[in-house]
Amino acid sequence: MNAEGVNKAALLLMSLGEDEAAEAFRFLDPREVQKISIAMAGLKNVTRGAVDTVLQDFIKEAETHTTLSLDSKDYIRSVLTRALSEDRAGNVMDRILLGDDVGGIEGLKWMDAPAVAELIKNEHPQIIATILVHLDPEQASDVLECFTERTRNDVLLRIATLDGIQPAASRELDDVMTELLSGSGNVKRKAVAPKRRDQIDRALD
Repeated sequence: MNAEGVNKAALLLMSLGEDEAAEAFRFLDPREVQKISIAMAGLKNVTRGAVDTVLQDFIKEAETHTTLSLDSKDYIRSVLTRALSEDRAGNVMDRILLGDDVGGIEGLKWMDAPAVAELIKNEHPQIIATILVHLDPEQASDVLECFTERTRNDVLLRIATLDGIQPAASRELDDVMTELLSGSGNVKRKAVAPKRRDQIDRALD
């Protein structure tokens, strides 16, 4: 979705009632939810002409349910809470209000499974296992399906025998994932450097 599409979607969703907007969010992937939410937070002094242009055939329903006069932050929080869990909605709002991009392990949670698999496929199975235990079970399962059977079995074995994760290892992984995500637009990505991998492995012991 390009920038123009994101802005139009934001204006459309701000024109709908909270229930309708939340329902629409359910059909979007996490990255789209994040982009549109940020755009919604930035909407100010929206003119009726702008609304008419975006809504087109939906103008009558928009006039009935318009919520553009509401505080945008409260509106977005309410919509996200309806569409997502309260915790995840809170995380998204925190990122929006702080103006930060989602990074680290949290950033992976907003990517689809093939994208996550592509990002971490060159990592050591122990690193992959540690990353996956931080994700939602459903997402982790989908990521595993993107790997070869040999890699999948290796990672599953390491997950089964993983005995806790020390804070130092989590912080190190978070830093590594932030670095990888910052270059996610590149086709070729570097795996975790051996030195950093050793540091993470020692923290996992």
